[in-house]
Amino acid sequence: MQFEVLLSLLLCVFLALMDSTVRDVARRANVSISTVSRVLNNSAPVSEDKKRRVLKAIKELQFTPNPAARSLLGQATGTIGAILPHITGEFFADLLSGLDGAIKKHDYLLMVSASRRLERDFITALRGMYKRVDGLIIMAPELSAERVLTLIDSTVPVVFLNTHSATDGMFSINFDNRDGMVKIARHVADRGHTLAAFIGGPSDAFDAQERQQGFLETVPDGLRVICYPGDFTFESGYKNGQKILSLFPRPTVIVAANDLSALGAMRALLENGVSVPGEMAVTGFDGTRGAHFSTPSLTTVNVPIGELAANAVRVLVSQLSEESMETPPEITADLELIVRESSLKQYHPDSHAVV
Repeated sequence: MQFEVLLSLLLCVFLALMDSTVRDVARRANVSISTVSRVLNNSAPVSEDKKRRVLKAIKELQFTPNPAARSLLGQATGTIGAILPHITGEFFADLLSGLDGAIKKHDYLLMVSASRRLERDFITALRGMYKRVDGLIIMAPELSAERVLTLIDSTVPVVFLNTHSATDGMFSINFDNRDGMVKIARHVADRGHTLAAFIGGPSDAFDAQERQQGFLETVPDGLRVICYPGDFTFESGYKNGQKILSLFPRPTVIVAANDLSALGAMRALLENGVSVPGEMAVTGFDGTRGAHFSTPSLTTVNVPIGELAANAVRVLVSQLSEESMETPPEITADLELIVRESSLKQYHPDSHAVV
């Protein structure tokens, strides 16, 4: 067992050392990373022009392939892997549906695993996909793209979804978490609220941090905010909703970092006889179908899940088909505020209700 752990660590080190060099070769030759892999391993046909450019770049950069890393490579599998924080819940169910539909249009199959927002589980999922997939779509808000790349075989094409990156040159599809919550903050301020409760997401998650910062940095001076830690679950929203009910004076609005926790908070209010939005408004984030069909319907920020999934698959398939991408695309989707029943009441500071 100790030998297997040591071997895994050594492989991770080899791959990390190799990573930047392979990418340098691809950039120098103006081809995809998968093309470099095909040339190195003679695993699939490559045009003479691209092969010549790759070999020239290898010579100029004095690149020597790492045998340990190359031994992990296999033939094309016809499968694309997706590693997501979770595979349950409405948001991820819709995302998986979008990915599966888009991938099948390109005659690939989808392999899925969940990290549960834990690095050790992410590594386990990654190991399980070695040699079984041709490319990866990764959503890892608890990690950074740079950290993920130190763990991945550098010849496997990767597209990141909603994952933080501090450097240019990543193949990434994101949505503007911060701006979405800026729109919520302006809406809340426009309704006349002066005291708000904010239910956040996991403290180490990039998307949760962006949403909280967007809200706190936008609220006007006249709106005081009390923050509660959460984890994007219905249960955390419900428990925080119970805590908020004990405040005096009570906030007139609960702003939750996602729809699921917003619905949990709203359930706590309604169970205790607090009307929404009559006595307390509630807002969410994600634009799930549950937000539309809740009673009252939930004000939220709509994330275009199908569009994000289609873009991620399109960019990854472009790499797999050897389409040259001199500059990796970094696509960021704008988000739409959808105002519904849960936040429609207008509040006035001089008539703040305390139940």
